[in-house]
Amino acid sequence: MRAVLPAALAAGLALAGPAAGQLNPQLDTLRMHELQMQQDLMRQRQLSQELEMQALDNRLRTEQSLRDVQTQRALPPLPTLPDDAKRPSPVIDTSKLASMPDDRLAASNAAVREASEARR
Repeated sequence: MRAVLPAALAAGLALAGPAAGQLNPQLDTLRMHELQMQQDLMRQRQLSQELEMQALDNRLRTEQSLRDVQTQRALPPLPTLPDDAKRPSPVIDTSKLASMPDDRLAASNAAVREASEARR
């Protein structure tokens, strides 16, 4: 019986050797899958954070734009001068305005009309 025990032990180890060698590739594959899942989770978290930051930035810009619009609405209107019948009309010195002789103005007007009719 003592001779059978070492032989059985040797046979068991001989059979377990290849099986033990097969466990390492399976463990390596499992570890690679686990690492891949961790990387995928990190990418998803990063994408989620980026989208959240963009949403916060958009919300901030929207609130700022709304405040700008409210500020523009709240500005007081420009003051107007009251109508006063006693106040004289403003005097405009026409000598300082640009002038063109009537004949040159008529010639210019005729040339413009002729050019616009030629396009039609």
